[in-house]
Amino acid sequence: MQFLLQRLYKRKAIAKPNLLYYWWRDIANAKRARGMRAKPGVYSDTKQLAEQITQQGILVGPSNQFLSAEGQQALTEASKSILEISSQSQVQNIVAGGTSQDKKSYLVRLVSSEQEHSSDSPLLRLALDEKLLEIVSGYLGLWPRLHAIAAWLNFPTKDQPMEAQLWHRDPEDLKLVKVFIYIADVDVNCGPFSYIPKTHPFSDGAAKVPEHKDFKRITDEEMHATFPSDSWLKCTGPAKTMILADTVGYHRGGKPTEGVRILVTFTYTSGTPFGERKLRIKGHPAWVTTAIQRAAL
Repeated sequence: MQFLLQRLYKRKAIAKPNLLYYWWRDIANAKRARGMRAKPGVYSDTKQLAEQITQQGILVGPSNQFLSAEGQQALTEASKSILEISSQSQVQNIVAGGTSQDKKSYLVRLVSSEQEHSSDSPLLRLALDEKLLEIVSGYLGLWPRLHAIAAWLNFPTKDQPMEAQLWHRDPEDLKLVKVFIYIADVDVNCGPFSYIPKTHPFSDGAAKVPEHKDFKRITDEEMHATFPSDSWLKCTGPAKTMILADTVGYHRGGKPTEGVRILVTFTYTSGTPFGERKLRIKGHPAWVTTAIQRAAL
């Protein structure tokens, strides 16, 4: 059944609940769904925040809306670490040269998704913030699993937009949430994350697929024919702006023309994602005390 789901819905948005969806939620992830219903959360505003993702596919705002006090402290510590990495000479030399040896030549991976995290890592504490998990859970309809942690720096290049700079849907699960946190200010010149609201699963635009040549990626011109550019949301904001989005909906990482875009990202899926989980943790975090945090691990 899981193979059938992946074959039918990888990089596709399901238009409305069907038998395969109910199998995914109520059988394959039954324990997570029961947990979410039995313990819906302790924060009074998380249900409303999750509903905004349900309606639009995306939620954008300052970090203090989406994190507990402990999560905000973890973000402060993580931001300091990421900025220190970004200022290292090898990173700045790549930015100055205008190209990277990475498969995605327009970015530098400051924290690789393959990297192992210590049990007391501020990035891990941030990703497992209880309030943030409650919002994600409210949208997914089940306790999420933390699938990946990463951080990168995007910089201007002479190349045309490519790879994730073009419109696409993500492949990790039937429904998912990716969180992006800007570590430095991002304006329109820094290549802000862009999203087309109401193209996520169970939305009006879920079944709409623009005509496009590439299997995975869609150009602006191709996208405009189905979703006019005035419906595209460009997510600018100061440092510590957070974006929570179901990236099965159409999105792209913008192409910087000036300055850089530095961000941290977390991926949350069900317990049965379509691809191999990338998260690696050394030891068990002693500070994990709640059921939703344990489920995310």
